[in-house]
Amino acid sequence: MTFEDAIKSLGSEFGADLEPEGGVAAFTVSGEGDAAVEIVVREVEDGDCADISADLGELPAGGSEELMMAMLEANHLFGGTGGSALSVEGSRAKLERRVPLTELGRGDGAGVLMPFLGMVRKWRAAVADVGGDAEWISG
Repeated sequence: MTFEDAIKSLGSEFGADLEPEGGVAAFTVSGEGDAAVEIVVREVEDGDCADISADLGELPAGGSEELMMAMLEANHLFGGTGGSALSVEGSRAKLERRVPLTELGRGDGAGVLMPFLGMVRKWRAAVADVGGDAEWISG
């Protein structure tokens, strides 16, 4: 399966006309009462996988040791990320996941994207709540 085939399959599964450009496809997902989430899917050089990523928000000025420790602990064996990885790019937190193209195509994309979106929402709330009650860390 090619990257283009996987993206077209993913688009048809969600009723959207997705057209990859230069090995990248981006689209926005919004749900009831939720802020819109931009998902970026990039073809991996091996041609068999794609990287899915989403922005989680601006990190607090001066950093937050509690947030960084929570992110690091969540990354351990992917225990708090649903198989994804948390990262920092500049001053922004990101959630990323590498998946085989066959998991995105052939009508299986929702099984990858829906749990990923759930994690994006969880960690967006965590990044936004720095300095709040921090109940998100254990949940």
